[in-house]
Amino acid sequence: MSFIKKMMTFLVFLILTSNQAEAYVYLAPQRPRIMPEDGRTQYFYLTSQTPVFPDKDTFEGGFYSSFSDDETFALLVDRAMNFWNGIPELSVQLAIGEERKGVIDADDNLFSIGIGKINSVASGLAFPAVDVKDTQRLRDCDIQLGTDIVSIPAFIFVMVHEFGHCLGLGHNHSDPDAIMSYWQPRTVVALSLDDMAGVLSLYPPKSSGNVNNFAPCGSVAAAYRESQADGRFVKGPKQRKAMALQGILLSLPLLWALFHAITSWSFRRRRQSFVR
Repeated sequence: MSFIKKMMTFLVFLILTSNQAEAYVYLAPQRPRIMPEDGRTQYFYLTSQTPVFPDKDTFEGGFYSSFSDDETFALLVDRAMNFWNGIPELSVQLAIGEERKGVIDADDNLFSIGIGKINSVASGLAFPAVDVKDTQRLRDCDIQLGTDIVSIPAFIFVMVHEFGHCLGLGHNHSDPDAIMSYWQPRTVVALSLDDMAGVLSLYPPKSSGNVNNFAPCGSVAAAYRESQADGRFVKGPKQRKAMALQGILLSLPLLWALFHAITSWSFRRRRQSFVR
């Protein structure tokens, strides 16, 4: 193998092994999140519409068959919430409000869950609304489920996914197993490590006191830290030194090619002068 081919192979190796992988995505660079009035529990209110689950009498051995549609709706919403509530030391919890006063309205500052026709391929939609006076605060986030619910597992998956948006997470493009990736048929609904790392970065344990104490799950370089300004990752001192060394190594093939071109041109000039 020629020297240039070896250097190009080394270059590709450096690129593939040193790239940063952001394993979770925020809704916006400002990292908006819900901020409950009591500092702990965010209540979601159900609307008056109730979905009909075609597999209610057969799912999990008919566990929900003795419950009314209203009761089943509330039980399944609570079940979806508990996927997020079960994350150890998460500093926020989701709960269903006692009153059935939910309305899909982004301007009422009331977190609601309702059923309605959706004119798209999506089975559910979240409508997070950022406070214009505080761009890190989600003042409202309604969730609308489609009327064409095909099964209870599909309903749970969609609810868990949309709750992730209301918590401040965007679509994950790097982890197909994440609940926050684009919808795909699944037999088991579960949060991935990236889902949990993402929401913990927004709602760290109260004892930590600083969101930036959390290392970004999926980042290859351990020296990365989060920037409060825009939610992206910036390099620490160790990472800057490593990047400088990497820059020098990456420039070697270019320097070698330039040296080869100059020497070849000089050799041809001398050869032409000798022939004359």
